[in-house]
Amino acid sequence: MAHGGSAQELAPGAIAEHLFCLEPDRDERAPQLCAETLLTLAANQYLAPSGDLASPKRQLFALRSLATGKNFLGGRQDGHAADEQTTPEQYGAMLARGSDIRGSANLGKAQLALQGLIDPDTQRAQQPGAWLLRPFHESLLWYDARKPSPSRREYTVRKVYMRGSGITFARILLDPRPEDARASAQAAVLAIREALTAPTPVAEISRKLEGALPIGQAYNRPPSLEDDERAAWERGSDPRLDDLARALCKHAEGVMTQEGSSAPARLWQLRSVLALDLACHTLRTAWNVTNTPVGERYLLLSFSSAPRATDPVRKKSEDSYRIARIKLSDAIVRTLASRMQELAQRLPRVDWATHFQTGSTLGNTGDPDSISNQLRSLGNRADIESYLQVARNAVEVADYSRGAENGFRVLLESVGCLVGTGIYRYLTASPDLLATLVGALSQDMPMTSREFFAAVRREWGLIINQESASATSLAKELDGAGLEYNARRAEKLMGDAGLAVGLSDRTTLVGERVARETNK
Repeated sequence: MAHGGSAQELAPGAIAEHLFCLEPDRDERAPQLCAETLLTLAANQYLAPSGDLASPKRQLFALRSLATGKNFLGGRQDGHAADEQTTPEQYGAMLARGSDIRGSANLGKAQLALQGLIDPDTQRAQQPGAWLLRPFHESLLWYDARKPSPSRREYTVRKVYMRGSGITFARILLDPRPEDARASAQAAVLAIREALTAPTPVAEISRKLEGALPIGQAYNRPPSLEDDERAAWERGSDPRLDDLARALCKHAEGVMTQEGSSAPARLWQLRSVLALDLACHTLRTAWNVTNTPVGERYLLLSFSSAPRATDPVRKKSEDSYRIARIKLSDAIVRTLASRMQELAQRLPRVDWATHFQTGSTLGNTGDPDSISNQLRSLGNRADIESYLQVARNAVEVADYSRGAENGFRVLLESVGCLVGTGIYRYLTASPDLLATLVGALSQDMPMTSREFFAAVRREWGLIINQESASATSLAKELDGAGLEYNARRAEKLMGDAGLAVGLSDRTTLVGERVARETNK
């Protein structure tokens, strides 16, 4: 037995949490992160709770049956729904078909409207229990649901694609640790509450459908708070997240308080900026741990339409993404090695099997090259380089990339920042993401495109033009003309999306107040 230390502290999730404080996961994309954040805010009345946290695990099985065309009330025979002759299961089946129920009308039309609000990014999973609606109104927010087993007909809410990061983000917004982030956080939460509670007919639909279910049944009772939810909430006050908290509160305020955008549009941008900030937090943490030179801390966005073979900016964008993943992997290796060395030095004898998630990571004890035998041969006085070699071998045989490289990848993919496949993935910004960047910086708008590109570099480490690349290794690797063409393409995309206007051949003005400023 190991003497001291917590169980499985060398498991992939524990290493990711130790490194990033948060635990990014390849299953958690922008929709899940945003939904969990908004659910936590709404469940706690948009206030930091004075007592225990209210769980974000909201079911809405009647509404989601109508919206997804899937009966989430299957197997529920207790009590009656809608009338005395209808069981909850039958009620869910009628809703899934869009059939009118006694006292209702036009449920089929309501179903079509709700289906139009399904976030397409959540439909990558072929399980309707994981589908979410776009952030639109608090009455349409629900949590992941899944059957306990394929043979069962009942659904229950449970942590599947939502991983707890949204609860941490809600804590940051409701009660940020850095004092200089509190004013922005309060403004952001107030605007989020106004957007999520604005009058809308769908709120009444949700209330009526859920109100028809029998009172006191497990499928409409508020779920109890779980220990991992408490831990995720407490994590929001960790000083390691101070920089993330400042960025998150600033960007959320910018997005949610901008003028000239509808509430749904602002909530959609919030969805993107939450994911982008989390992705950038993981990468910046990796840069710090690996002592990456300042000139190599960037991600290059490519906007060229040229064929890849003749597009050096796109190729360098591919390189910047590939190197970022290498840095994330290296940070995981360094953290694992450091934790291994700490255990060996702290404990008189280490039972390594109790600290890894599975025995498969350690390998067969009869194999002289197994991780367990490599660790046993090191002893407690080995230097960090020896542990780094063992850690690299361990990472190769276990899924440590889930909480770093793959989590980073899916966050960027889900906000339109990463496109392509395999080794040809490169970084760009869709019109929606450009709108998010503009919205997050709305407090400083309007600004010239030159100022905007500099702000994007400062806030997220993203490079678009030659000037932003001047202090990086790109200055020697790319022709300035190529980067300036890249910037012109980005300006054109923003102009076509109504985010910017060209004042001359050399000046483009960016921001929500562009129209007013140019018409003065």
